[in-house]
Amino acid sequence: MTSPWSFSARRASSQEMTRLYQLAASALAAWILYVVYIPLFIDHLPRWVGSAIAHEQTSGEIVLVDIANDRSFSAVSIAERQAQAVTIASRAGAQAVFIEGRFVQSDAGIKALRDATAASTAPVTIGWPITYAAEANSDGIRVDRRASFPRVTEAIQSDRVLPTKFRPYVETYMTVADRRYRTFAAAISGVENIEGPVLIDYRYDIDDIRVYPLDDLDANAEMREALAGKRVVIGASTGSLDKTSLVPNKWVWVPSILVDIVAAETLRAGPPLEVSNLLTFSIALLLLYTATLLPRRPRRRMYAIVSVLVVALPMLIAPFGPVVALGSAVCMMMIFFIMRLRTHQREVAAGTERISGLPNFHALEDDYASARGRLVIAKVAKFEEILASLEPARHSEFMHQIAKRLSVGSSQRVYTDTSGHFAWFEELETAKSHVAGLLALTSAPIMVGDRTLDFSCSFGLLDCSIEKPRQAISATVVASDKASERPTHIAYVSEQDGFDANWQLSLLASLDQAIAKEQIYLAFQPQTRLDDGAIVGVEALVRWRHPERGVISPSQFIPQIERAGRLKPLTAHTLRLGARAAQKTGPHDIRVSVNVSATIISDDDFVAFVQENIKAGGGHPGWITIEITETARIPSIERASRNLLALQRLGYHVALDDFGTGEANLSLLVSLPCDELKIDRSFVVLAQHSERARMVISGLSRTTHLAGMRLIAEGIETDEDREMLLNLGCEMGQGYLLGKPQFLPQFLQLLTAVVDTPDRKLSLY
Repeated sequence: MTSPWSFSARRASSQEMTRLYQLAASALAAWILYVVYIPLFIDHLPRWVGSAIAHEQTSGEIVLVDIANDRSFSAVSIAERQAQAVTIASRAGAQAVFIEGRFVQSDAGIKALRDATAASTAPVTIGWPITYAAEANSDGIRVDRRASFPRVTEAIQSDRVLPTKFRPYVETYMTVADRRYRTFAAAISGVENIEGPVLIDYRYDIDDIRVYPLDDLDANAEMREALAGKRVVIGASTGSLDKTSLVPNKWVWVPSILVDIVAAETLRAGPPLEVSNLLTFSIALLLLYTATLLPRRPRRRMYAIVSVLVVALPMLIAPFGPVVALGSAVCMMMIFFIMRLRTHQREVAAGTERISGLPNFHALEDDYASARGRLVIAKVAKFEEILASLEPARHSEFMHQIAKRLSVGSSQRVYTDTSGHFAWFEELETAKSHVAGLLALTSAPIMVGDRTLDFSCSFGLLDCSIEKPRQAISATVVASDKASERPTHIAYVSEQDGFDANWQLSLLASLDQAIAKEQIYLAFQPQTRLDDGAIVGVEALVRWRHPERGVISPSQFIPQIERAGRLKPLTAHTLRLGARAAQKTGPHDIRVSVNVSATIISDDDFVAFVQENIKAGGGHPGWITIEITETARIPSIERASRNLLALQRLGYHVALDDFGTGEANLSLLVSLPCDELKIDRSFVVLAQHSERARMVISGLSRTTHLAGMRLIAEGIETDEDREMLLNLGCEMGQGYLLGKPQFLPQFLQLLTAVVDTPDRKLSLY
C-alpha cells in the first residue's frame, strides 16, 4: 500500500489544480470586495465584541461642558450659550477650550462668542464641520466656516462613517483646498506627533467622560473649579447639534462630540497595535495554498486550523487592544470554502453508485492513497441475472445486503461498480483469513423483501504494492473475475498482473487519441433473409486497432472504458461513425444498427445525445437502428421506455439485443418499445439440443410477427443452424455463415454485387 503522502500523479494533479484555481479566484474576489469596503465590516466586528467585554479608564483630562441641558436649540442661540461656556472655562483656568462650530451664520450670539474667545486666557480651537460636495474643491470637500474669529485656532470635524454610522477611524490631519488642518479630535487630544488614520479604541466608555451642564456651572463655584487645568470641550451631550454616531460597546446613538472625545483619549494613550489586512491576507493565502497541496485528511485538518485562527484570534485579542484586520482573509476563506463545498457535492455525486447509493469506484480511487490495508474486490456471480429476477425497486436493497454481508467483522467502507464488483480494504494481518471466512458467509442465502436469494462470490486480493490507484483497482478486478474459475474462488494480484492492468490503463489514457485518429473504427456484419440471402440490414461492430497491440477485442477494452466512466465518449464516436456509414448505405435502403449500452439509455439527455451525434455524422434517423445491449443494467425501465419511444417518433428503429440471456426477456419485450428482437447465439446453440428452446424460438417468431417486429437470430455459423431457424419460422439472421464483419468499402462492394445479381435483392424492413 502507498504512503498517505503519495498519490496518483495525474489525478491528484488535476484535483490540486482545481483547488488552486478556486483559491486564486477566491483571493481575487476578496480583494475586489476589499475595494468596495465590504471586508471592513468583518474587520471591525472583533473590535465591537472586544469593546463590549473590556473597558479602559479615560484620562480625566478631557471634560465636556454641555450647553444643551435639555433646551431646544431652535429657541436659544447656540453661539450665545458657547460664549457663556468659554467665559466660565477661561475664568476657571482651563488648559484649552474647544468649540463645535455648528451654529448657523445668522446666529445672533456670534458677536458674543467672538468677544468671549478674544478675551479668553485659555487657547481656543473651533472645529468647523466639513461638507462633501462636487462643486467644492477638486476633492469634493470644503470647510463649512460659519463666522470669522480672531485669535482662534481652526480645526475641522471629520465625520466619515460606515453605512452603519459607526466611526472606525480618527484622522489627525486633513488637507482641504491645499490647506492642512488638524482634526477636532486630534486638537482635543493635544498630541502632535501621530499621523492618522488611527483606529478609535471603543474600550473607553462614554459614561466615564466628565460632563458639566452649563447651567449648573454658572451656579456652582466648586464645579467651576473642576475645570482648572482641563481640556474643556464645549458641545451638547443631549439634543445633538449634528448627526448622531453609533457607539458599538453600548449600541447606542450619541452626539458625535462624544466620539471625538473617545478618539482624543485614544490618541493620548497611543494608537493600538494594528495588523494590516495585507499581512493577514498574505498569511492566510499562504496557509491555504499549503493546504491545497496536502492529501485529504491533512488538508482538512489544515483547513480547520486556518479557520479557527482566522475567526478566533481577533476575538481573543481584541479585549486587550491589538487589532487584527482579517476582513479580506475571512472573505477569501468564505468564498473558497463555498467553492470547495460545491465541488465536494459534485464529487460525492460522481463518487456514488446510482442504484444503491454506495460509494463507487471513483470514490475508491480517491480514497486509495489514504487507505490502510489491502485492497479486496469481490465479484458477485450472476449479478445481472439476480437483478433481472428482482423488481427494480429491490435492486438497491439487494446491493446493500451484499455490502452488509461483505463488511461483517470490518468497519471499512464498501464500494461498488455497476457490474457486480464490491471493494473494501482489509488489514494486512487478517486479510487472507477474513476473505477465506467470507467465502462461507457469502454462500448462505440472503433475504430481499420476501424472497430468499442464493448468491456466491469470488475474491481478488491485492498481494503486492501498486502505487497508482487505477492500476491497482483494475488488476484486482481482473483477479476477482479470474477467481470464479478457480476451486478456491480466491486470486491474488502479482506484479505481472499489475503490469497487465497498467497496459489496460494505457489504453484508457490513449482513448481520446484513438478516437481522434479513428483507430477505433466500425466493422460491418450483414443481416440477411435466411431463405434467399437478401441483405436486410447491417450491424456496426466497434473495433480498436492499436498501433502497438494490433486489433484489440471489445471484451478487453469496453469494460475498462465503462469502469473509467468513459463510455459516453466511445458511444458518441460510434454513433457518428454509424451515421457516416448510413450516408452510403441509405441509397441501398439499408439501416445501420449501432450498439448502445443499456446503462445510458435512462439518462435524461439520452435522446438529445443520440440526435446530436447522428446529426454530427451526417446521418438521418430513418437510416439508423439503436441496438440496446446489456439490458440487465438498465437503471430505470420507465425513463428508458420514455427515451426509446421518443427516438421512435423521430424515425429511429430500436432493437433489443441478446434476447434469451440476462434480463433480455419477455418482461422487457413488453416494457420497452422496440422494432426488432435479436436472439443470442447461446440460445441458437441450445436449440440444436433442446426441444423446449426450439419451441420458444417458434413462439417468438409468431409473437414478433403479430407485433409487427423483426426477429433476427445471431451467431449462425452452420447450414444446420440456418435450416433449423427457417423451420422454426425465423426469417432473418446474422453470423459468419451469412457474412463476416468487414470494412465499410468491402460491405458497399457486397451491396453493389447483390444489386447486380438478378436472383438476389435488397430488402428494407
